[in-house]
Amino acid sequence: MTKRLGTNPAPNVPTSLSRKGYVVWFHDHGEYLGLAWNESAAEIERAHVADAEHAIYFETFAQAVVASDKFISPCRVLHSPGAGKAPKLMR
Repeated sequence: MTKRLGTNPAPNVPTSLSRKGYVVWFHDHGEYLGLAWNESAAEIERAHVADAEHAIYFETFAQAVVASDKFISPCRVLHSPGAGKAPKLMR
């Protein structure tokens, strides 16, 4: 059995985000790229976060794409036009 390209359904995009900007969204986990404390390293690092309020909101699409390239988990970039408004799936 072969898998046809372009047949995967689009993930269900969140209904709204916390503020304006571009966000890296890990759609398989329902999480976002954010910042979290790493106890073993004793520093703040980029990590998956469940709450959009704690996501990193990039100013440009390019910044979000570059940040998303460092992760193995499948992810997409969302653009939020503002707090409480419906985000758009960018890639």
